[in-house]
Amino acid sequence: MIATPAVPKALERRVLFVLAMALLPHVLNMPPWISLLAGAGLLWRELQLRGTVPSLSKTMLVALLAGGIAANWATHGSLIGREGGVSFLMLLTGLKVLEMRDRRDVGVSLLLGLFLLLTLFLFDQGPLTALWALIAFVLMLALLSDLASFDEPRPLPERMRQFAPTLAATLPIALLLFVLAPRPSAPLLGLPQQDQATTGLSDELAPGSITDLSRSAEVAFRATFHGEEPTREELYWRGPVFWLYDGRRWQRQPEQTSAGERDITPGLRELDYELMLEPQPNGILPALDRPIGTPPGARMLPDQELRLHQPAVGRMLVRLQSSPDALLDPDAPQRLLRLGMRLPPNANPELTDLGKTWRTLPPRTRIEAALKLFREQDFRYTLQPPALPERDGMDAFLFDTRAGFCEHYATSFVLLMRAAGLPARVVTGYQGGEKHPDGYWIVRQGDAHAWAEVWLTHEGWVRIDPTQAIAPERIDQGLSAAVPRESGTLPAALRRDFGFLHRIRLHIDGMENRWNRWVLGYDLNDQRALLAALGINGPPRPVLWGLTLSTLLAALLAAAVWRRRAARTMPELHLRLWRALEASLSDTPWQRYPDEAPRAWMRRLSRADDTSARTAASFIEVYLDWRYGPPHQPGGQAPARILEERLRQLKRRRA
Repeated sequence: MIATPAVPKALERRVLFVLAMALLPHVLNMPPWISLLAGAGLLWRELQLRGTVPSLSKTMLVALLAGGIAANWATHGSLIGREGGVSFLMLLTGLKVLEMRDRRDVGVSLLLGLFLLLTLFLFDQGPLTALWALIAFVLMLALLSDLASFDEPRPLPERMRQFAPTLAATLPIALLLFVLAPRPSAPLLGLPQQDQATTGLSDELAPGSITDLSRSAEVAFRATFHGEEPTREELYWRGPVFWLYDGRRWQRQPEQTSAGERDITPGLRELDYELMLEPQPNGILPALDRPIGTPPGARMLPDQELRLHQPAVGRMLVRLQSSPDALLDPDAPQRLLRLGMRLPPNANPELTDLGKTWRTLPPRTRIEAALKLFREQDFRYTLQPPALPERDGMDAFLFDTRAGFCEHYATSFVLLMRAAGLPARVVTGYQGGEKHPDGYWIVRQGDAHAWAEVWLTHEGWVRIDPTQAIAPERIDQGLSAAVPRESGTLPAALRRDFGFLHRIRLHIDGMENRWNRWVLGYDLNDQRALLAALGINGPPRPVLWGLTLSTLLAALLAAAVWRRRAARTMPELHLRLWRALEASLSDTPWQRYPDEAPRAWMRRLSRADDTSARTAASFIEVYLDWRYGPPHQPGGQAPARILEERLRQLKRRRA
């Protein structure tokens, strides 16, 4: 069995560095124990190279692997899927480096690193992740090239200069494939994902639900308007609509198969906009009042709530239209009106009695009476409301604590309206957002909000926001303006102090938005527009397939040419150096005789009493050992560099 040559320590340290680059981003997504274990493996190997710690036996490595698999299974319940599979891959990488003995082991470790880079995009597909993965990928290619050579690792700048022509040739091909390849309607590869905690709107509403969500700075979606743009006061992004209240929490009505868009008559104003949605595990599709039509992959419920057919596990670009002054069908289904009047039995008697006293008033006056109660009494809008009792919680809020957040005011208002004889429901979603200098709106989870809708004859469902009666600045300026004393509990992105750091965050978000729109959001419609701009009309699929196949053939041809060139690279280097030696001695007494063998020439030169001849003899000795001897064992300078240095010495002496 032929032994595989050893690996230079310099090369192995570079491998550990690039593997750390592949592992580092996973720290944000994986359990801490798996990140610590993988990092400990890299650190232990580095200490081994320094000679400060011993090598681990195979028995210990097997025990660590078995323990890691058991812990991974206990954590994720599986070794496949996104979380379980990536954790297992990190475990293998951390243990593999501990048994690196030869070039084959190093190659396997780099292969694991390439897989780790690929799995980064299962968690995030942003521009920073792509840039990080690209840098690590190029470094891994350089290491694989060094690994295939038996020379000492070359300096990184030199290796990058060597790769530059290849990268310059492949990037245009990659760009053409991205632009012209037919876009799939679904991901080519899919992995099962374990349930994991997600931040966002829920299909249930209880005291504290929106309060907790308001402290999150995570982006829910970004909205770009085409044409007319609504005012900030009109930015009510409706989500789940709640009908059923059990005295503690709200629930949605059972979904109906009948669509609701048939009940809408568009008004004079129509808003056309795009949403770049972040992952929506509940399939919630926020939309402005009142959505017109239904985008592909979604459905509209009778209460004008939009839902995706499938939960969005990645970013999604959705085109929507809304008409704020649209008219709803004046004849609402009686089933919905009955749901809008339902009160939990024997719950909140004081609130119910107060609402009943308004039943003789005109509908608009009943609404104004409830808003006047909030406006003129000592109510507070706060992120830290006191806890409410399990029973009659709204009575305690309305007549005792008088401190709450938007879900408290929306719930109490809807119950007052139902007690007053008006059908009402609670709507949750997002209100407002932050206007980016590039012109789009950033809506974060902290912009979550709850409001009410009341049914009025001849008008339909009318939005009433009790928060405007308590804290109008919440609608006009945002959450931080409504709770200034508690703004210290809000993330910096929600405080919007417009300082230097906030401007930096906006610049980064603008870069991410352009990436999401033109890279991740590039779809078949964009391809059609591009081909039309190039003068290619008609059905795009045959054209795209033809262009894609042509590009692939060109890529294969370029790869074949590069491979032939690479195969000739080493022989050409040998020949170039040998001819350079012959040329340097061609007009001297030490030139090579016709048909003189290289070793005979070397012996003749070594016997000469001349410095140039002896330098040439040492050149031939190194050359023959490199060209015809066993594979070079690294330990000093690379042979090619030694020969080049000998040639420079000859030129200096002859000069």
